[in-house]
Amino acid sequence: MLRPVRTVLTLLGTIPGRAVGQPNSANPWDSPSIAGATSSESLERSSLPPLTIGGIEFSREDDIENMEKLSNLFGQVFYTHVLSPGDPAAAQAWQALSSDIWTLVQHAMQTPAMALSVAMCLYNYYWWEGPHNNEPNAVAGYHAAELMYLAVRHARCHEPHLSAQEFYILQCHLRWRYLLMLAGETGRYLALQSRSIQHGSQMLSRARSWFREMRQLPNVELLHGLSTHEVNFNMDYYPAATMRFGPVWHDPLKILPVASVLEASYPIIRSELEGILRQGSTFENLDQHTRNAETQFGPRGDDWLTAYLFRKGEPIPEVCAYAPRTCQILQQRPEIANCKMGGSGAGFLRMRPGGRLKPHFGNAPRLSLHLGLIVPDGEISMYVGYEELKWQEGKVIAFDDTFIHQVLHNGVEPRYVMNLWMCHPCDPYDGKLPGEQVPEYCHGGLGAMHRLGLQPLPPKF
Repeated sequence: MLRPVRTVLTLLGTIPGRAVGQPNSANPWDSPSIAGATSSESLERSSLPPLTIGGIEFSREDDIENMEKLSNLFGQVFYTHVLSPGDPAAAQAWQALSSDIWTLVQHAMQTPAMALSVAMCLYNYYWWEGPHNNEPNAVAGYHAAELMYLAVRHARCHEPHLSAQEFYILQCHLRWRYLLMLAGETGRYLALQSRSIQHGSQMLSRARSWFREMRQLPNVELLHGLSTHEVNFNMDYYPAATMRFGPVWHDPLKILPVASVLEASYPIIRSELEGILRQGSTFENLDQHTRNAETQFGPRGDDWLTAYLFRKGEPIPEVCAYAPRTCQILQQRPEIANCKMGGSGAGFLRMRPGGRLKPHFGNAPRLSLHLGLIVPDGEISMYVGYEELKWQEGKVIAFDDTFIHQVLHNGVEPRYVMNLWMCHPCDPYDGKLPGEQVPEYCHGGLGAMHRLGLQPLPPKF
C-alpha cells in the first residue's frame, strides 16, 4: 500500500531556497540562464558529504544514480494516483507533488548533481499542465531544458577534449538530445500553438545556441541533417540507413518485406480486432494485462492503450487467444518472432479522441511500422522529426521512432493501428533468419556504438 504523499516525499522544509509552488515570476524567459548564472565552482566535483532530501541520500557527483532515486519517488505516487481517472486522491497527490518538484527546481539550480534528475522528472511527469489537461506546461518545459543544459555541463559533455568512450559512457549522447528536444518542442509550442511569439522566439533561440555548441564537439554523431528536429538514436548504430531514409521510410513495400505481408493481411487483422472490440471492455483489460509502467506520455492514462501480441520475440498467449490468425502471421516474420531486443514487439494500439502523446524518443536500434486498421475522419496526425504523417486503413507507414515524434487526435472516434516495433533491418543478427544478409542500404561506416565496442543498454532516461 502506498504511504501518504507527505511521508513519501518529506521535502518541504528540508531544502533551502524559495517558498514552494511554481516559480513566482510570471515570465521565466526574462530570467538569466540557469547554467549561465551558476558559478564555475559549482560545476566542479564536490568533497562535501552526500545530500539528504526527504530522508533519501543523494550523491553530489553521480547524477544518474540521483535520477533513478528521484524518479522512483515520483513514479510511486504518479502511477498509483494520477493515472487513475476518478480517484479522489489524484488532485491532492498532484498538488503535493507539484510543491515538491518546484522546490527541487530551485535546489537543482544550485546543485548540478540534481539537475538531471529534476529535469527528467519535469519531462516525465509535468509535461502537461496537469492530469487530464491537453495543454503542455511551458514553464516546466523551460526549466527542464535549462536544467538539462546544467546536467550537460555537470557531466563535462560540453568539453571538446572528452574522449569518444567517455562521451557515451557519461551518456552525453542522451543529455544533448534530450536538451534539444526539450528546448525545441517547448519553443515550438509557445510560438505556434499558444501564440506566445516573444517567449517562443527566446526559447528557440536558446535551442539554436545549444545546437550550435553541440555541433562543434568532435564526438557528436547525433544528426541526420542540420536541425534540432533531426536528432535521433539510430544514428549511433546504423548511420548509412539513417542518413538515407531520415525519420520516415517512404515506399515501405519496396524496402521492408514485412510491410507487404501486413497490407496483404489487413482483412484478417482488422477482423480479429473488431472481434475484440465487440466484447465490451476486453481491449482495456488486455491493455492492463500487458502494459508497461509508463511515465506521462499523454495527459490521461487512457489516451494510448496497447494490447501487446508479442514482446521480445515471444507471443503473449492471453492476447493471442483473441487474435490467433494475427499472431500466426507475426510468428512467421523474423523481424518480430526472431527479434529479442528490449523494446521490440507488436500489438494493437488505440488512441482515444482528444488524446495526445508528448514529444519523445523510441528505443534504439529499432524501426516502427503501423498498419492502419480503424482510422476515423478528423485531425489525427503523427509528427516524426520534420515530417507529418496520417494513417490510412489498410496501408503501412514506416518510421524511425528514435527521432522526436508526437501524436495528436482531434477526431471523434478512437483510432486503431497494428504496431510493430521491429529489429532494425541493418542489425546483422537480431530479427534475421539464419544466413540472412543485411540490405545493401545498410552498407557504410559503423555507428559510434559499434565502433567503440559498446553494447546497447536499457535507456535510463
